[in-house]
Amino acid sequence: MGHGPLWDRMDAQPRRRASELSRADVPECPGVYAWYRRGRVVYVGEGDDLRDRVWTRHMGQGKSLHTSAFRRNVAESLGLGAANEIFKKANRLTDEQRALVGAWVVSCSVAWIECKSIVAAEKLEDDMKAEWRPPLTKV
Repeated sequence: MGHGPLWDRMDAQPRRRASELSRADVPECPGVYAWYRRGRVVYVGEGDDLRDRVWTRHMGQGKSLHTSAFRRNVAESLGLGAANEIFKKANRLTDEQRALVGAWVVSCSVAWIECKSIVAAEKLEDDMKAEWRPPLTKV
């Protein structure tokens, strides 16, 4: 995609369709992940446990979007409210609105790079964002 060498590395990782992803597919280790929609990167993040971050928080279908900046930013991009208002619970999405967010996320694919530590994952994510910041990744 030409965003820089670190993004080239991420783009070379296997992408898994969210609609076909299972909990067991996602490793329980630190790493950096990127969400893709229609072949383009839309979000990057890191976590000390990729399974918790990717599967539980971002693919989660719970009523709260509090633990997923990705889902809140998707909601904002869909015109459902400001991400910070959703985070503060000043704007509570309806079941239908949450379903729209969930359908949008499930239409994506995800790739990740495993790291030896959370410190390494944080550095990789910071360096990737310095090369290029995806549209749904806020400052």
